[in-house]
Amino acid sequence: MLRLLASILLLSALPVHAAGEPPYVGTWDCEVSTFTFTADTYDSGEGPMPILKSEQDGGAYILTFADDYRIGLANITDSGMDWASEASGDTFHCKKIGN
Repeated sequence: MLRLLASILLLSALPVHAAGEPPYVGTWDCEVSTFTFTADTYDSGEGPMPILKSEQDGGAYILTFADDYRIGLANITDSGMDWASEASGDTFHCKKIGN
């Protein structure tokens, strides 16, 4: 019984993501704006853009959009991540504010 309780407590402490859902999905305060990610779109406040390709490299992701615009997301946890633009070189630390 004690072992079962320990297992349940351990599982309840793990990050909760829908099956197959990337860890960056949610709403993030990224210093300059609120960014929202779904499994299929990214919205930096100017309307959702379809994610054409999502590549995982270890714990980091590279997302590709129309016109070969790409962003990188790294150091993703339940409460924060780093966002970087390949085009501008901008980088922001983002804090999760919603699912």
